[in-house]
Amino acid sequence: MNKEQLDRKIRESFSELIIDKALVRELKIRDNRSIPSFVEEWMVSRFQTGNKSPEQVYKDITDFMSKHLPSKSEKNAIKYRLLNGESMVLLDKYEVHIDFEKGAKLLKIDCLDMENASITNDVLDKNQSLLSGGQWGAGRLFVRSEGKNNVIELVEFNPMQSGKVNLESLVKARQQFTTQEWIYLLLRTMGYEPFSYSNEQQNHLLLRLLPIVQNNLNMMELAPKGTGKSYIYDNLSRYVNLHSGSLTRAQLFKNLRTQEIGLLGDQHDLLVLDEVQNFTGADEVHAKFKEYLESGRYSTGQGKISSECGLMVLANIELYDGEPRQADYIRHLPKMFHDSALIDRFHGIIAGWEIPRFSTDSAAQGVGIKADVFGEYLHQLRTVSHTEFPFGDVPELHLKDMRDSNAVERLAKALSKLLLLNPEHSDYEAYVLNPAKALRARVRTQLAELDPHEFDAGLKVNV
Repeated sequence: MNKEQLDRKIRESFSELIIDKALVRELKIRDNRSIPSFVEEWMVSRFQTGNKSPEQVYKDITDFMSKHLPSKSEKNAIKYRLLNGESMVLLDKYEVHIDFEKGAKLLKIDCLDMENASITNDVLDKNQSLLSGGQWGAGRLFVRSEGKNNVIELVEFNPMQSGKVNLESLVKARQQFTTQEWIYLLLRTMGYEPFSYSNEQQNHLLLRLLPIVQNNLNMMELAPKGTGKSYIYDNLSRYVNLHSGSLTRAQLFKNLRTQEIGLLGDQHDLLVLDEVQNFTGADEVHAKFKEYLESGRYSTGQGKISSECGLMVLANIELYDGEPRQADYIRHLPKMFHDSALIDRFHGIIAGWEIPRFSTDSAAQGVGIKADVFGEYLHQLRTVSHTEFPFGDVPELHLKDMRDSNAVERLAKALSKLLLLNPEHSDYEAYVLNPAKALRARVRTQLAELDPHEFDAGLKVNV
């Protein structure tokens, strides 16, 4: 299969759910605003109608942005217009936090650098997603008086993300693709051009999606700079929270003063810690990390909090001749991660050093599924019933170590759902079971490096 044949098959199978990824990149809309790819694609899809030229699409989008997607430098001008009685529609990410003690609903508006705006009960009742990590959309803002104060209030909201995806139609579409062709589609949708990578490299790239698909999946990717480790997590789904830098125990788990649940609560499907080699202040979170990664729960002093949020750790490591410079490459991470008991709770390590640096040629050169649609699809796979989506099956495993068994099972479930392959399929072992074992085997090699008296490298099978 070549690029033209792949484009044709994707168009025939998905019609209105697709977008030309190459056109989106060529328009360079994000050069004008710092926005996620799914917002960029939403605007291109909205204005790419009829026989418009790329130049006209670009003009229409930039005109729209100048009116509804302001830069941070315009925030005071917007507040001034609102203060003078104007009603304005702004495209932005809106998020609501509840101050339980004060009984207040606090609205966060990124473009205005505001965290204490207001929202009507009617709008919030219709858009509960604003309470779960926030949502991008077109919001109408108005200023009302509250005693002696003026308050900016969200009085209308139209979410821009896709609604529920019809999984049955995707299952039917999958039947038109071989497993390798389906991987081509997934990579194109992620923003990669599959024909720029070897089959092995394609498989490594695909693994980045696993913790988005499966609840409480904890993974790492260690790689040199420039391989695009964080790109998809920042651009593909609103259900993923990418964070760089250090985090306190209150930020991760719960702020006992405000009673606000931390980032590992259920507001997102996945928390991604980027550039974790710079992570500091780990002593106070070490024990709770172990508790959460083991059980999906953590204590707060007032009981336990359960969550299905997964954890992805990204870090840069040094290579020599294409391989990690040292066998115990886990020691590139902060001291907290040198604890074998903590590393044992991670399900898999992606060999990011096998992925080449991202370049212009590596970027998607044709059509793929729209990012907002795909992000919703991945989100639904986490909780969908087996009746509605009959994938995610795993054969009985005979691994000696219980954590090894649990890890391989969870990884295989994620790959099974992503590739729509169950154990009876001839491709299952090569594309699902073996990659799941390899991910866990890398964890075992690092455990053996950290604590050779307790851990052996490799997975052991009961016979």
